[in-house]
Amino acid sequence: MTPATIDSSSKNHEQARDEDAVRSPHLTVDGADEGPFHHIEIAIEHVEQHLHVNHSQNSDVETAEGRQGGEHPHRHLEDDGHYGATSENSWRNVSFFTAIRHLASMAITLFSIVMISAAIFTKQTTATGEKQVPTFLAFLVFWGLLAWLAMMEAGLNCMVGLKPVDASLYSSSHRKTYACTKLAHRGDNLERFIVGRQYLDLMCVFLTSFMVSTIGDSSVLGMPKVVNDIFLASGLAVILITIIFGQLVLVVNAAHSMLDFMNNYCMIAITYAALAVEASGILHSVYLVQMFFSYVTGKPIESNEPPKTAFQKALFWSRVAMSLGILVISFVVAFTALFQNNTTMWSSVPPVVSIIMLIVLIGFTGIMEGLQIALFAVVHLPAEEVEKHALAKHNCDLVFLKHGHLQAFLVGRQICQTIVMFVIARITTVQMREGEGNLFDVSDGLQSFFDTGVLGALMSTIVASLSWRITASSFPMAFLANPLSTFIIRFCLVIEGTGICYSSWLFAAIHQKVVGYERDEVYIGETKDGDEEGSEDIRNKTADSLETTDIQEVSTDEGSDRIDC
Repeated sequence: MTPATIDSSSKNHEQARDEDAVRSPHLTVDGADEGPFHHIEIAIEHVEQHLHVNHSQNSDVETAEGRQGGEHPHRHLEDDGHYGATSENSWRNVSFFTAIRHLASMAITLFSIVMISAAIFTKQTTATGEKQVPTFLAFLVFWGLLAWLAMMEAGLNCMVGLKPVDASLYSSSHRKTYACTKLAHRGDNLERFIVGRQYLDLMCVFLTSFMVSTIGDSSVLGMPKVVNDIFLASGLAVILITIIFGQLVLVVNAAHSMLDFMNNYCMIAITYAALAVEASGILHSVYLVQMFFSYVTGKPIESNEPPKTAFQKALFWSRVAMSLGILVISFVVAFTALFQNNTTMWSSVPPVVSIIMLIVLIGFTGIMEGLQIALFAVVHLPAEEVEKHALAKHNCDLVFLKHGHLQAFLVGRQICQTIVMFVIARITTVQMREGEGNLFDVSDGLQSFFDTGVLGALMSTIVASLSWRITASSFPMAFLANPLSTFIIRFCLVIEGTGICYSSWLFAAIHQKVVGYERDEVYIGETKDGDEEGSEDIRNKTADSLETTDIQEVSTDEGSDRIDC
């Protein structure tokens, strides 16, 4: 099917703004194959058309063949377009080099599990070795955190993907899913859910780092020092396990089975927990950034709720003040511990270097956070606005116009983000050296609270994540027309291309066989082929969904700008 023409007039932009922000990724459009970022992939044609990019006939054929046959290594893991399922014919299409990367990734992943487990049970981690946490409990908590993290990662996609779907279609067949969406889709609750989930997400990463970060010159299973250094001392093993089991595996399968995936009490608990975190006000200081850009750009802040009452305004601003105070305390604690060399950062790294690394990593991860927003914000900009920035146009072409690059960039970005957050967790998590006493001479209980990394996670959520997303949604061209953005895009593509996380697709296949999720079409149907109007509507709504907010973002006459999840 020829991509629907996107009229860039203000009228159509206003019409797009009034549409629901999200379209369910379970809907099949033109037979395109699906993946964990399928709702984003649908918008590629929308973006291409909007940027007035003309494809040659060969490019069209090449892209169509790629979507059916699988230029991208992950495509080979499909059976009837279903990720996580494999067939004999699909494996016959896998190249030798791709097969080697899959097998190597599987071997490295399994070896990492063995190394981490051995470190835990031999009491060579921070939790078991220094904090005297029972080994079996530490092991269970570690995997419990990964399971919780995975549920939040995939659950976010499901929560956003189901927003435009009529809840009555699944209210009887999936009662727990209905309970989640009924609450999260009310008013501005979806934005609140994403804000709270972002903090819980980083909190899991920080706690995981605390549970399994190795101490001293850890050595397990009689392995050579170089092996222990690579997998344990550097943190590679725990980072790899977190990316695969704490993120990608469930995201892959939930993309097709949102209803089945969310239909459990765990997702209900996550929904309430995320909303509770946001309601607590600890993250409310980020709304000041939102208001600042609304004032600077002159763009009003959209809301699906009536204006706040006087009491609600007083409550809101009191929480903003509280959040600012906690943020300041977080910075003071983190930097004081850094200057005193009392963090979990590698002892060989001087405090000054650690501080420089922290600032650089916050900037690096912030650009990655904002870049994803900026890349898709271009659908709301006039074509000539993008084309007059050669570097911005180049970056858009690099991601959107080469088959497989969009999904590869998103996966590579996810890998890089996790690695950076683990390093930030090491830098900012307090760990007093023996004989040093407590930081600021606080009580042992408060010192134990500092040691958990909760304050570091709060600081990272606001300063290294949400604030950059708001900035990118307000000034997308500043991110796209930036040489660092080109480097980051290519770096993410290279990281994904190594195949280090390809085992996630194999584990997804195993998980799918075990849980037996049904595709969403089984319960609520799908769009019919040839439905031009429906397909165009899906493209428009999907393009808007790429900017689904972590908090409600400023809007323009040209369309709704929202912080991407």
